[in-house]
Amino acid sequence: MRFTRIFARFSTSIAILLAMASTQSRAQEVTESYYMTIFSAQANSRDPRRTHSFATFVKATGTGDSAKDSPIEIHTISWMPQSLDIVILRRQPEPGANLDLESSLRWAESRNSRVSMWGPYQIKKELYDRAVEQEARLNSGQVLYKAIDRRFRPGMASNCIHAVADLDVDNGLLHSGQGRGDAASRQVAQHLNRWTINPEQTHTWVASRLGLNDQPMNREEPVNREDPEQRSLIASK
Repeated sequence: MRFTRIFARFSTSIAILLAMASTQSRAQEVTESYYMTIFSAQANSRDPRRTHSFATFVKATGTGDSAKDSPIEIHTISWMPQSLDIVILRRQPEPGANLDLESSLRWAESRNSRVSMWGPYQIKKELYDRAVEQEARLNSGQVLYKAIDRRFRPGMASNCIHAVADLDVDNGLLHSGQGRGDAASRQVAQHLNRWTINPEQTHTWVASRLGLNDQPMNREEPVNREDPEQRSLIASK
């Protein structure tokens, strides 16, 4: 009996140690999570030369359950003419420039345009990977800028709206029509909504890490991918 009790205590101790080791191992396991924030800039006059659509994508890499203090990697798609002056009826495409987030916000401020944002939403890794590839493609000089880009997409030239929307052409191209600023960015958010994880939830810590909490901007409501008006804007292949 004494041996049985000793063996039972020993077995219990081993089980506790194994459980602690498993918990510690999970705590040290490296995890990655991905986030997207979509922005619009729009002047009160709705002047299309003072509107812009752009998006920032974040990868957080860390250990344990919390990503809030993890190292982050930031990529922004913010496609503008190289001159930063938008000419709507320019006949030919022109060289473009992909701005980072800080430069995009400065541009909006210089045009007296208010900024709105959708998200940050957690997204699937594939959309983040597509964003990184698109950023590299824009920075390579392969793509030109054209405000009215219908005849030039998706290969030769793009406007700011479609530079983000064309991350997903699986079911056809998104055509924003006359949409600019808020309306266009809302369409892009709807178009990419299928890649979000729990689209009703926003992750304010990502906005904080991006320095957005100190920025004067509108926080928009989540969008609905199944909006019938949105579906009508997607052209079949």
